[in-house]
Amino acid sequence: MFVLSCEPATCAIPEWHKELFRGQEETVTSEEGWSPGSLNLAQAFATKLRTLLAHGDITRLLVDFSRRVEDPERFSRFSKTLTDEQRRKLDERHLLGHQNVLRGRIEEELRKGGNAIHLSVRTGPGPNAPVIELVQDPSRDVETDFVRKWADALRSSAPELQVAVASDPNYGLSAVLREMFPERFGSVSVVVAQTSFLEGKPLRWDKLKKLLLETMPQG
Repeated sequence: MFVLSCEPATCAIPEWHKELFRGQEETVTSEEGWSPGSLNLAQAFATKLRTLLAHGDITRLLVDFSRRVEDPERFSRFSKTLTDEQRRKLDERHLLGHQNVLRGRIEEELRKGGNAIHLSVRTGPGPNAPVIELVQDPSRDVETDFVRKWADALRSSAPELQVAVASDPNYGLSAVLREMFPERFGSVSVVVAQTSFLEGKPLRWDKLKKLLLETMPQG
């Protein structure tokens, strides 16, 4: 039923692009280059669900895996200085490669019957951000039913935490996948507080992961 991904998983730079970031190492390892804790959380979901995880393999400062291939903002101020051919290769090897992996796994789940739900996992910065935010397309019943059950379970289990449900039907990767699969499919973004991973606030990271895994609807 579930297909997992984590787009801002790493700040890795391929050897052939390292010169592009010479002297900018702090920027690459900052929140601009990746989302700390995202991969760790996504791996926990993969273990719980006993499913494969597709994740970004390079820093989003080269190409942002969460955007459409036609979106000029998929390239940062660094990668916009690359040649057209270099950017084309980034699209083909990484952005489109990631989307193709997800498409294949979604097709596999749909062949089993029932629905398929794509979960895109990431952490988000900001002192005023919700501890947990579930982002959906409100026009998709597959998504809204799943998100409502999860949000209700989270609020019941941890009423002191801020749990939000947001609507963003135009979020790049999710929108692309919804267009590929108009029926029996939903794409939900799971965004959690980065401060929990970095500082243990407002909830220790291990406890936050356990809360998410134990409350997630399974069917």
